[in-house]
Amino acid sequence: MLFAAGFLAFHGYLNAVAVVLVSATASYVGHGTFFLIALYRREGFLRGIQRFIKVDILRLESLVARFGTAAIFITQWLYGFRLLSAAVLGLSRMGRGKYFTFQLISCLLWAVMCTSVGYFFGATLQNLVGDIKKYNVYIAVGLVAAGSLVWLARNVRKRR
Repeated sequence: MLFAAGFLAFHGYLNAVAVVLVSATASYVGHGTFFLIALYRREGFLRGIQRFIKVDILRLESLVARFGTAAIFITQWLYGFRLLSAAVLGLSRMGRGKYFTFQLISCLLWAVMCTSVGYFFGATLQNLVGDIKKYNVYIAVGLVAAGSLVWLARNVRKRR
């Protein structure tokens, strides 16, 4: 979805800076919430999460143990692990200050990079095809639809 927002920002429908700030803020708040819940409600969180999500928590914990603070940046790019990794970091009892500082940097980098990909996709497409202004909305809807289909296919496959 963020790629489509970047594409729309290139064509003037959205403000690229606003897209980055809103997406980084939403990501930061969501990750921070999961981190704090896992940090302060450890046992209840573990019981609750196991009922809904089949996740290899041992894999995430080994990633945190192996990479430490870098795990915050690495897990930002692992599909399906983003929110859960915040909880695992909370379960690992990483310090709040350390976590929130590095998470802020990670969320900003993620938002800038994903928005930029969509933005430069729009620029490249315009250079290849020419004036595509009349197709912008269709292309953006296509990007959102393609992303949604990939997400849906992955979730259906996970549940089997």
